[in-house]
Amino acid sequence: MDESNKILSNPAISPRAIRYHLLTMSLALLCTVAGIVLIPLMLPIMRWYYSRYFKTLNVVLTTRELQVDRGLWNREEKSIPLEKITDLATFQGPVMRYMNLKGLRVETAGQSGSGGALVRLIGLEDTEAFRALALRQRDRVTEASAPAPAPEADAATPLLTEIRDTLIRIERRLGEPTKD
Repeated sequence: MDESNKILSNPAISPRAIRYHLLTMSLALLCTVAGIVLIPLMLPIMRWYYSRYFKTLNVVLTTRELQVDRGLWNREEKSIPLEKITDLATFQGPVMRYMNLKGLRVETAGQSGSGGALVRLIGLEDTEAFRALALRQRDRVTEASAPAPAPEADAATPLLTEIRDTLIRIERRLGEPTKD
């Protein structure tokens, strides 16, 4: 990584995230008769899967982008330029509130109408602080890349001078008495 794209934050993943996923999957299984029977078999498998999955999850905020690497069987690596991020929304359902977890949803301008977020992350340690840092850095990047405002036109330019002189002539003629 070059010096112009240095790491600002690499948040840890809370161990509560694994318990959250185990609890929500167990609740889903409890809703079906077959699921009730499968819970003793599925819990160890789900525990293994989520503990391995969260070891592969890596979230890095750099000076220019948000990088998310994850996946156990299907690896996914996303680099989202900060200037493309429109919002970093936090969300928290009832189970997440109970477990003191928050989720982060990354939304970009190019995904309008897709109905979902480009990236959803559950279980980052201190989600609010990470969100605030990412939004501040996004604002710095977008302000730096914004085009400079056009310089104001000088009042002495020939076109403006001609317009001013024309207006003065019109005002004089309006003030002259009519010759009828």
